[in-house]
Amino acid sequence: MREDSDTPSALVALPPVTAAGVADIRERVADAARETGLSPDRVNGFTVAVHEIVINAVEHGGGTAAVTLILEVGRLVVEIADTGSAPWQFRVPAEAPPPDQLNGRGLWLADKLSDELTVDTAAGKRLVRLTANADAA
Repeated sequence: MREDSDTPSALVALPPVTAAGVADIRERVADAARETGLSPDRVNGFTVAVHEIVINAVEHGGGTAAVTLILEVGRLVVEIADTGSAPWQFRVPAEAPPPDQLNGRGLWLADKLSDELTVDTAAGKRLVRLTANADAA
């Protein structure tokens, strides 16, 4: 990878993802996380975080999601976008939902398993950006 941290070392825009393609996304994210320098536990956790957001985008955002991997020196950023028309009410719960609640854990879990989770709703898209920083050596 390049040493210039202001420029992505690799920018990978994956084909549109449907429910059938989620397993491939998990594999691609895990490979990129390892390449970035995350420990095995962090690779697994960050992969779960991305999985949760991709599933949300597919289920609530029109059936497909656009996923982009941005590999930088010591950092992996994954952007997940959808163009669904459902109302966007984004709020990460401060605490885990109660055990008897059927859903609503995805955002909470993704927030806990990533170093940063941000949302951009400009230009008619709903974009969630997850970041994982490499483990200190």
